[in-house]
Amino acid sequence: MATTLVAEDVNFISIEKLEAPLKALTKIRYNQKAEEEATLTPLPDGKVRVDFANPQRAITPGQAVVFYDGETVIGGGTIV
Repeated sequence: MATTLVAEDVNFISIEKLEAPLKALTKIRYNQKAEEEATLTPLPDGKVRVDFANPQRAITPGQAVVFYDGETVIGGGTIV
């Protein structure tokens, strides 16, 4: 169980770039039934720190994390 992950190779779709912390819903598994509340924070090296409201099971490096605003995809990246 962990409450934080870092994502690299982040691609934003519905925003140009992340300039300040942003609340979002996230998925760390394709078959995850519900999105989890989190805060996205930009890091100086282009990576994004994701701080979950609730601990998450089996955060796995190499897997994808996707960020949502309701039904809209904000973007996503690779968990490091």
